[in-house]
Amino acid sequence: MKSIGGKKKIVSEINITPLVDTLLVLLIIFMVTAPAMTRSVGIDLPTPNQSSKPKAEKAPQEKPNFVVVGLNKEQKYVFEEIEYTQEDFFEKFPGLIEGIEPEKVFLHIDKKVFYEQIMELMTFLQSQGHNKIGLVFQEK
Repeated sequence: MKSIGGKKKIVSEINITPLVDTLLVLLIIFMVTAPAMTRSVGIDLPTPNQSSKPKAEKAPQEKPNFVVVGLNKEQKYVFEEIEYTQEDFFEKFPGLIEGIEPEKVFLHIDKKVFYEQIMELMTFLQSQGHNKIGLVFQEK
């Protein structure tokens, strides 16, 4: 206890030093772990003034410069109306697009598919050299 003017009186002040120390430690922990938790995958999301359908600027006799990959709620990958399992699709994809050399890859994904599976697909496509990835959506 602290005595003030000869009388014993309790001084009720909060010592904020331990509080500040704790907050600084928590801040440092979050600053260190936050960048490690995010995964950088470039997504070409459509903006409101873009059309929801991919446009191919080409002459009639040229090959399309894009491909569309589907992912349905049964976790089947769809390419040119043929369903594949994840293993089959990842194995066969380079052969499926042989000769097309797409500039862009559009993903047509069911809304019930988990983000984890979408990220796996996008990471796979980027590892194959396809950095322009777009998401196809249906307007309301």
